[in-house]
Amino acid sequence: MERRLNTFADVEAALRPYIPLVKELTGKNTVLDRILPLMEYLGHPENNLKTIHIAGTSGKTSTSYYIASLLTLSGQNVGLTISPHIDRINERTQINGQPLEEQAFARELSEFLETVDRSSIRPSYFELIYAFSIWVFAKLKVDYAVIETGVGGLYDATNVVTREDKIAVITDIGFDHMKLLGNTLGEIASQKVGIVHKNNALLMYQQSREIMSIIEAWVKKESAQLYLTDQESEERLYGISNAFKSLPDFQKRNWLLAYRVYRYVAARDGLKELSAHKLSESQQVNVPARMDTSTVQDHLLVMDGAHNQQKMSAFIASYRHLYPGSKPTILIAFKSDKAYQKTLPEIRDLASSIIVSTFNTSQDLPVTSASPEEIARKLINIGAKNVTVERDNLKAYKKLLKSDSRELIITGSFYLIAQIRGKVKQ
Repeated sequence: MERRLNTFADVEAALRPYIPLVKELTGKNTVLDRILPLMEYLGHPENNLKTIHIAGTSGKTSTSYYIASLLTLSGQNVGLTISPHIDRINERTQINGQPLEEQAFARELSEFLETVDRSSIRPSYFELIYAFSIWVFAKLKVDYAVIETGVGGLYDATNVVTREDKIAVITDIGFDHMKLLGNTLGEIASQKVGIVHKNNALLMYQQSREIMSIIEAWVKKESAQLYLTDQESEERLYGISNAFKSLPDFQKRNWLLAYRVYRYVAARDGLKELSAHKLSESQQVNVPARMDTSTVQDHLLVMDGAHNQQKMSAFIASYRHLYPGSKPTILIAFKSDKAYQKTLPEIRDLASSIIVSTFNTSQDLPVTSASPEEIARKLINIGAKNVTVERDNLKAYKKLLKSDSRELIITGSFYLIAQIRGKVKQ
């Protein structure tokens, strides 16, 4: 089928048939059962790329952005693919810190979809866009591809990259996507570490014994090399005199891990040492929906996709540090699982009032919005004050802007932020 795509509207229309497949295909057998034949059909473009592969529960998107930024500032040609996207789908296919521009993205996707149409392979939405990004990176002959996993690692579609020179990175592991990954930290760790293949290097922070026992056993089995560090050691190496500008605390942790990865790559591949100015510049990269701050109608608005307890705790601790004494109005929505419940006490303690809403979108996984009435009831049961429900998230956003609070927060699901953020930027 000949496809001629020119705009993002054309792209969205062409990809619409793949969205129902998310629910149909997710969880059946393993994701690799579909992505491997697709990559083989494409000629295994992943085999032509030096790759840095990032997994983890918290911080993996930010760490991916920072690694890509550091490599770009060193003069390398760098591809970055992340998920989910917040504003536009081209965020998933970035070159040197910039999403592929609209016409180029549409043109390349036209060619790619025509190629896939000639096969009998039926990928999911995530698999299709991931394969497309890798195909583009190989076509453009990037020096490095920085790849963020979707969910987990072992059976994640991104795990087709098995070159021995691959560098694996694991960020902080916690509880998320338990239906897919397991109910214990050990089970979740066994999925995350699955991105490590024979002779790969793995860089990560030291974590709990339950996690590290799984990591160490896997690394030994794969004859890989494990490079452990901790935030305090990285802070000392970076230098106490070096300012982090306005980076929130949790982003300092992510940037320091990214810088550790850069130093490993630089030593291995002969890249240059970055100046203090360039290191500072790398910290200014905009990571969408992570402590995303703007001024709207005289309000300070902060958006952060803190959708589990680990992320929410990190976000609120950083928020309190940056804005001590603030009692913001908070707009929230969550996916329909029970993971959000542990975030509610911290939201209660921070907020002056809370608006609970919904979202109605889906990208990579089957996603439904949790009942806002149920969330509100749970908040009230634990003593939260001034809790209201507004199911329409755009109406909820307008209500948020009418708040007496100077500081406003939108948090919980990335999908909520994705639906509202475009309105904020207009």
